[in-house]
Amino acid sequence: MKKFLSVFCKTVLSLVILSFIACGGSKKTAADTSSGGVISLKGKTITINIPHKAGSTTDIVARTFQPYFAKELGATVIIENLEGGGGNKSHNATYKAAPDGLTLEISLFPSIALGELTKGGEFKSLEYSYINTIAGGDYNNIFVPYDSPYKTLEDLIAAAKTKDIICAGPGIGTNSHMNLILFEKAAGIKFEYVTFDGGSEVAVAVAGRHTDCGMGNVVVCKQLAEDKKIRVLSVFGSERQPEFPDAPTAKELGYDNSVMNVCMGLIAPPKMDPALVQFIADASKVVCTNPEFVAQAKSIGSTVSYLGPAEFKALGETIYGQALIVVDDIKALAAK
Repeated sequence: MKKFLSVFCKTVLSLVILSFIACGGSKKTAADTSSGGVISLKGKTITINIPHKAGSTTDIVARTFQPYFAKELGATVIIENLEGGGGNKSHNATYKAAPDGLTLEISLFPSIALGELTKGGEFKSLEYSYINTIAGGDYNNIFVPYDSPYKTLEDLIAAAKTKDIICAGPGIGTNSHMNLILFEKAAGIKFEYVTFDGGSEVAVAVAGRHTDCGMGNVVVCKQLAEDKKIRVLSVFGSERQPEFPDAPTAKELGYDNSVMNVCMGLIAPPKMDPALVQFIADASKVVCTNPEFVAQAKSIGSTVSYLGPAEFKALGETIYGQALIVVDDIKALAAK
């Protein structure tokens, strides 16, 4: 009897082991690592969360990036629009996901920092795994109606020190609003801030002389500036923009503290294996240096800009520090 039980147990154990091997060792869904230490996401399904609705700038860039990224990884890549909570629905979901390479997010910066600091996000911006930037360099600009009496940034600052100047922007706590507050602090002025549904609406309002000035990125300014409906007075980036070669940077004019980098990047849940982070970043770099993708991105008004994990994290830390400067101002305005 004991011999029978021993044989029976060994037989059952053998069947369990064979079944385990047939299933690939487990129901493994994360990145595979071969015995040679080579990481692969081939054949996997990757979800990229997007904090905004379909058709938004981030969504359009993500969907342009998607097929190239999927091809490079040999994976299926799904775009999931998780709009809500000012982007926090997506940020929260990504933050709480497993760091296995199968859940990523494409998000704007500093939007994610502002979501944490001003909208009660259940995440820590600097704890994400920073993979790489995809787009950047599309800085905010301050602009006025083309026939405005304010021909330079100094003209606008001087006016704001003597009377109420109405400035349009795309919502409270947005990237443009944050940049405007940084500029106000650097220049020692305060605008009367009025909000619109989006950047395009801001530019149209300024062109129609409904406000004295507006803040928005190159995408919303370019066409109206070319049509001489608006005049860009200054660029809040580290360098002049080719679309507005005559518009000096705020840094050139002495307002260094108002320079703010705006970028779009690929992040993942916290505590991802650094080797997996680098693997995904390398695949993304191939996409970001593909001339076809670069041209497609340009056609939708986005400038491709790649920074790897370390550089991206350093930029995220800088942006987070700037967000801390404006958080109280944003909360005060939102409470009104």
